[in-house]
Amino acid sequence: MEYIIDKEYEDVRLDRFLRKKYEDISLTEIFKGIRTGKVKVNGKKSKENYRLQLEDVVKVFFNGGETKEEKPVSIENKEIEKIKKSIVYEDERVLIFNKKNNMVMHKGSGYEYGISEMIKSYLKNENFNFVNRIDKATSGLIIGAKSLVVARELAEDIRNRDIEKKYYILINGRVREKEFKIKSWLKKVEDKVIEVDEFQEGAKESTSSFKVVEYGKNCTLLEGTLGSGRTHQLRVQLANRGNYIIGDNKYGKGREKMMYLFSHYIKIERYNIEINLPIPKEFLEKLGNN
Repeated sequence: MEYIIDKEYEDVRLDRFLRKKYEDISLTEIFKGIRTGKVKVNGKKSKENYRLQLEDVVKVFFNGGETKEEKPVSIENKEIEKIKKSIVYEDERVLIFNKKNNMVMHKGSGYEYGISEMIKSYLKNENFNFVNRIDKATSGLIIGAKSLVVARELAEDIRNRDIEKKYYILINGRVREKEFKIKSWLKKVEDKVIEVDEFQEGAKESTSSFKVVEYGKNCTLLEGTLGSGRTHQLRVQLANRGNYIIGDNKYGKGREKMMYLFSHYIKIERYNIEINLPIPKEFLEKLGNN
């Protein structure tokens, strides 16, 4: 198989390019193929960390294993309208989507398709990908890239903490501090995340900042900012101080139709994009009733 590198794969490492094109071949076999000459760039053997250049010719001599092209999902007109209404920003590079709670982002775990597959079909663009994820129960802004080049740029920004994100959070109880920070170590154990006071193997340092927006009778509306992006970070840290997020059935108490955690603000310096959504009406209603 022969590939001529275009703008989508320019500056991508050779091993990552092959991983994308040959998902059914293990990474070990890909590395072995590179070492033994089953992969050649411009007629020569190359290193796995070689960054591909525009117009490079990559020849691959694997016996099968090519990534099968997925057929776009078929979505009804009413689903298309829902997608349109939830797109809060779009240009030639980026699409920012306001996810409703309990919507899944990707197919799997019993779901034939998620938001990602629906938008790929809507845009007729198989290279579309979300670059950040939020839990199924969490609502709010998620960032999508329309090309692999943009996805790499945004992924780098996320790693470097150059994209700012803020959340509205409705918690149980009234907090005394108008502003506070939580710094702890989070560790994944089976299907949950636990908080530990000091470093343990597998634990990652996690910081979050909060400020009070408004008080209810038995609850508080906070705005939270992530200093690190760990799984379930806000949920675990708040629950462990006795202020679980209302509707968090994993780390909190009681049952609710939704979890009151909403990603309302995103700032992408690289592209001069800033989105700030208002407090959802469900949050205000719950705040007034508690």
